This record gives sequence, structure tokens and C-alpha cells, in this order.
Amino acid sequence: MRRVVLTAVAVGGMAMLSACGSHNNNPAVVVSPATMNVQQGSTQQFTATVINSNNPAVNWLVNGIIGGNASVGTVNSTGLYTAPFVTPNPPTATVTAVSQANTNVFGSAIVTITMVLFDNSSLKGNYIFSLSGIDLNGFTFYAVGALTADANGNITGGEEDLNDVSTGYFRANPVTGSYSVGADGRGTMTLNSSIGSFIYAFAMRALGNAGLNEIDNNVINATGDLEHQAGGVTTPSGNFAFGFTGLGSSCGAFDSIGIFSLGSGNVGGSQDLNCSGTITQSQSLSGTYGVIDSLGRGTGVFSASTGTADFVYYVVSASRYRFLCPDAATFFLGSADLQTQASFASTDFNGNYVVTTSANTHAGISYTLIQLNASNGNISTGFYDVNDTGTVGRASLTGAYNLAPNGRLSGSFTVTASALPFSMYLVSPAQAYYLDQRSNAVGGGNTYAQTSAVTSNADWAGSYATKQFGYFIANHVALPGNSTSVSGQISADGNGTLAGTLDLNDPTNVFTGQRLQGTYSVGQVAPGRTIVAITTPAEGTRNYVAYIVDQSRVLLLETDSNLTSGGDAIRQF
Repeated sequence: MRRVVLTAVAVGGMAMLSACGSHNNNPAVVVSPATMNVQQGSTQQFTATVINSNNPAVNWLVNGIIGGNASVGTVNSTGLYTAPFVTPNPPTATVTAVSQANTNVFGSAIVTITMVLFDNSSLKGNYIFSLSGIDLNGFTFYAVGALTADANGNITGGEEDLNDVSTGYFRANPVTGSYSVGADGRGTMTLNSSIGSFIYAFAMRALGNAGLNEIDNNVINATGDLEHQAGGVTTPSGNFAFGFTGLGSSCGAFDSIGIFSLGSGNVGGSQDLNCSGTITQSQSLSGTYGVIDSLGRGTGVFSASTGTADFVYYVVSASRYRFLCPDAATFFLGSADLQTQASFASTDFNGNYVVTTSANTHAGISYTLIQLNASNGNISTGFYDVNDTGTVGRASLTGAYNLAPNGRLSGSFTVTASALPFSMYLVSPAQAYYLDQRSNAVGGGNTYAQTSAVTSNADWAGSYATKQFGYFIANHVALPGNSTSVSGQISADGNGTLAGTLDLNDPTNVFTGQRLQGTYSVGQVAPGRTIVAITTPAEGTRNYVAYIVDQSRVLLLETDSNLTSGGDAIRQF
């Protein structure tokens, strides 16, 4: 770490003071603003004015460190300061501009780092929500909709589409309700419609989003997402990579990924499908879709050689939408993201990645995290962690793949001499949808590019919103009635300690406001692979393997033999 020692402080200080007079030509640096409160993770622009010098250039430091660091905050060459995600002790930092012409001449500003505090105004505007859950009869249901929050605790409008295997499809039901947001970003929301009244715990994420966890007695369990809708959304157009999961009378469990090519009301594209272990690759799609209403809702239909499905979609932004199938015999929930490139080359999938996936297996339900290093069609190193209905495994892996110009990536991992075929469709070089192509499992998930230098506990620091879903295992079986869900806030201190508050929906009861204590340790087995333990009064200690993707996302996998689950922790700000 490079440091600049600010010698002759008295000289520098005198230079600044003397510049205020009218008869002194000594050089000086004035930093503005001189003092500022900056919230954790937020930015503040500082400017430096060099007086009585022909050279206006300066170097920026934080607490004497060129460019600063994660503990005290960073500053770039233009004076843009970014506060640390964990408040230091003491909660202040000194931002300094040093003259390049004379390092004895400098000016400083004092920053006080303050906590980010949430309230009802944190939820404001239009949102798209999506849910996947298990109803009281033990059957799957999916929901997607839109709502409007007024920043004062009221849901003033919205609509919801819900398709339940046991009770059927409910179309575009009007929604109202209320909500409350606490200082830590945890809150509760009640949504009312003709279907009923439903209560959710949630935890705020960055960009105004949130993770949802149903905590009423109307379902066994449900989790989902609340995504802030961009202003002025329009009917989607372009090539969207997609993924969805569901079940149907003709297929049983299925997962699918592919590309929807949308334009002028027409649907084209390509699809990979795992239908109860029967794999279909790169089948062509065709169909139509309609324009959206004032809340971003639209409808459509698409067909392939394996069948036809209707869909209802809600637009999040020009680059993203959520959708479900409203049909009587087919049920699925998915998302689609606009591809960032017209075509992809082999170099567009390169470096470290983490895959998170869940699957229906012969044993029951599995959750898996895969870390890999990709380069030019080869996966030279990687690691595989799985919890399949309480049987926990880990192993190194290698593999190979091919990337087509449309973003379809097909390949196979080799894990303990066994082949695990897969495919992906890239949204961008940093994100993809993932499909498990094994004949004895049906699953899918997401792939994220990983920061290459994830090596220490300091790489996980700040305030995060967590969401998890899984099953308690009884007699080696994962039953719908034993499902469990988690939401809440977790703080990581960068030194291996976790704290926060969780809201739990367990088979026996709902436990809200559970204070957590935890630890984490980043190891050397694979980049970002982290051992985590979290303890709450209601559940005792739960153990995880986590992978730190980057400073904004951590992926979680339960490693206890009596519980299989997966989830994430997403930065709150």
C-alpha cells in the first residue's frame, strides 16, 4: 500500500491561512466542501483549487493513503470520494489534495461517515413483484404483479396475476395495501385483493429493490422479489435471454432457458428444455405478444416443437421483465433480460464465475453452488458444492464448453469422473441463465461473473439483505410441509463477524425479529469460497458454504444434514 507522508504540516497550514490575506503570494490548496456527512457506501464530490501556482494538478488521499482503501473510503483522481460500507471507528476520514508541484502544499476536508437509515420513504414509486411458493394444500403456485408505494406506508394501487396448481388462475386482480420500513431496511407489507389478504416480511436491497418472504397463515411458504420499476416503461423489444421453472401435466417438473426475440408484436428465438430428464436443445420459438397497460402488464403466447404456452408479463425496465404462465395445465415463473450484445465471441466467457442452481433429483431437492475458471472453451479449475436432500458433497471440477454467436453456451463439467452436462444463455459476459441437462435431475439457475481477487474476509463487508428458501429433511425426504424461508438484514464487518436480524417462516411457526450472531471465513479451496455459521434463538446454528461473487452479492448454500436450502445476500446500498 502506497502512503504519502505529509511533512511540514505547519508550512502547509500556514500556506492555506496566508492565502486568505491580500498581500501573500504563497501557494495553497483549498478543498471544498470543507466538511461533509456521507452515508455508508455513498459518494461525495470534492474539488481542489490550487492558489498561486501555475500547476493546478493534485493527488488525492484518504487518511494519508493515495486513493484510500476499503476501510476509510476511496477517492479517485477527480476527487470523488466513496465512503466505506462499514463505518470506521472513529467514524471520520480526512480527504486531502496534495499539490503535484509541491507536496508540502495541501488542503483537506473532514468526512463523517454516517449509517444508512431506511424508513417508509425508502419504498416509493412503482414496483414489479414476483413470488414462488407452496399453498396450504402442498401445491406449487406462482404470482407476478405490479404495485405502487406512496412513500408514506400505503400501497395505493396495483394488480396481480396468480396461478395455483390446486386452485387455478386468478387474472389481474386489483391490489391495495400498506407497509412499514424499519431503520435496518427490514419491513412488513400487507397486500389485499379479491384473492385474500397476504403479509410479507421484506428486506431492502440496493436500487430500491427488496426480497420478499410470506409470513401469514395463507400459505406454507413463499419467497420472491420486489423490483423497482423504471419510469416510462414501454412494450419490450430486442433479444432477451430468459429462464423459467415450473411443472405441467404433460411434463412433470421442467426448467428452460433460451432467447426471446421480440419485435412488432412477434416472438421468435431459441429454447433449451429439461422436461423431467428429457433434454431438448436449441428448439425454435414462435409466437405473438401484446402491448402493455399503464402498470406494465402485457400478454402473449409462444410455441415450440414441445408445445404451446400462454404468458403474462410485467415490465421492470427496458432491459428486464418478469412473466408467468396462466394456463390450466402448465405452471411456470420466469424472468428475461435484454442481451447487451448483438453477438458473442469465445472471449466473452472468460475468467471466474459462480453458478447457483436448484434441482428436483431422485433423492428429492438439491441446491448447488459451482465456482469455475473459464478460458477459450476450457474450464481448467473449479469447485462443486451440493446439498441433495441432506447429503452434502464437495469436489473439484474441470470442464469444456462452446459459445455460439447468439449467446448459447453448451458444455459439461467433470466431477469425480462423472459428467454434468449443462447449457447457458448469456445476458452479458458477466451474467447468464443456467440449465442442468442431466437426465436424472431437473434444474436451473443463474451464473455471475466473479471478482477475481476474492481472497480474504475483507471482501465481505457492509450491510446486506438476505433471502433463502429450502426444506427441513425428515427421514431423508423433503416434503412441501417442511419448507422454510428466511429474509432479513445481515451486517458483515470485514473481519469474520456477522450480525443482524432475520424473519423466519418455519414448519412450526413464524419467528420475526430474530437477532443473529454469526461468523464467516474466506478460505483457499476456491476463489471466494467461504464457511459461514449463523445462530438465532429460534433455530440455533445453521451452517453454510458461501461464495462471494463481488462486493454486492454473496451466494449461500446450506450444509446441514437436516436442512437443504439456497439463497443469497445482496448489498442494501
